[in-house]
Amino acid sequence: MKKSIITAIFLPVAMICSVFGQINVLRIDNNSAPQTKDGIFYSLPRTVVKIDVKIDRIENYKGPYADFALRFLGLKNVVETNSIDYKISNISITTYAEPDSDQYYFVELGDKISKGEKAGMLSLNDAGVIIGTLPESMDTINKFVPVLKQVDAPADPDRDAFGELFKYSADVSVFEKVDTIIRKINIDTLTVERQYYKRTMVEKSPEQKAKEAADYISKIKENRFNLISGTQEVNYNKETLEYMDDQLNRMEKEYLKLFTGISVHKSVTFSYKYIPVPNQINAEIPIFKFLKSKGVIDLDDQGGKVVTIKIQRVGNTNTVANYLKKAEKDSKVQGFSYRIPELARVSVKLDENTQQETQCLVSQLGVVTNLPSGKWKVLYHMETGGIQG
Repeated sequence: MKKSIITAIFLPVAMICSVFGQINVLRIDNNSAPQTKDGIFYSLPRTVVKIDVKIDRIENYKGPYADFALRFLGLKNVVETNSIDYKISNISITTYAEPDSDQYYFVELGDKISKGEKAGMLSLNDAGVIIGTLPESMDTINKFVPVLKQVDAPADPDRDAFGELFKYSADVSVFEKVDTIIRKINIDTLTVERQYYKRTMVEKSPEQKAKEAADYISKIKENRFNLISGTQEVNYNKETLEYMDDQLNRMEKEYLKLFTGISVHKSVTFSYKYIPVPNQINAEIPIFKFLKSKGVIDLDDQGGKVVTIKIQRVGNTNTVANYLKKAEKDSKVQGFSYRIPELARVSVKLDENTQQETQCLVSQLGVVTNLPSGKWKVLYHMETGGIQG
């Protein structure tokens, strides 16, 4: 899965760090009055939960001689019918940040600029999420340009599995049948017998083919035994001996497939995203359905088991939230808003035997508060919108 590089946009903003405060940060919503003053917009991030579900597709192919596996080779555990089955082999839970549509802000800049004031910088990423306000220093800027390396998907080991499912099933399937025909010819009192040979090509029956394949398997095993035991009394070097044994082993497996059948495994990953919201806490939210015979299906489809996601707050921000409710607020001038994220338990569940659980920080379940208006040198955590320093 390709990951995009997050770039940072640095916008120079003239600011004054005085006791009176020269910036005012206003929250923007549909009821906010348009501002005519100079300023800049930014947003806080929200947490998106990403669920990657790895589905194994198992294609079972019956061998052409499966009906004779027990009779000729004593094999019981064979593929009896062609079928396709699916199973969930892995569920992984990760998070990433995106702009929160409910947390956009307008930074209103003051008109007065003192001569000794140093220029600052307001740093946003390419989505408009605030990263921080920094002094003009390239050394500091560089550390806010994280590069996420692209991870190439691993090669599918089964991509060529369909090339030759039953390699030796195309062996000679006909044989020459010779019939002897005797004709008697009477000449006067003399009787003469003449023999004629009638040659025809007849297709082998499945039982004959299976018997021949079973005989080949026995012969290969015998040859491997003779090779390893040194019956041939030939001084092969190690590499040659290993090569011949490996080739005989491959042939044996290919012939066995004619009786046991083949199961081809392929994997596909489905990705879903869920944005946690406060009114869905502790509720099991359906993501998709899973059906063993079809794999992943839509929630509207009939049948299948529902896979759900559940978010539970740990409660680490409860004390801060209660304190802010009781504290008096100065609504005239506000500084930069920031978040204190909530620690949450995230669980994805199919049934009691198939579930995955992890803990992560969820920004929008925590607390949003603001810095003093005179405090503008601040660094943000890009993933949560919390204060870094």
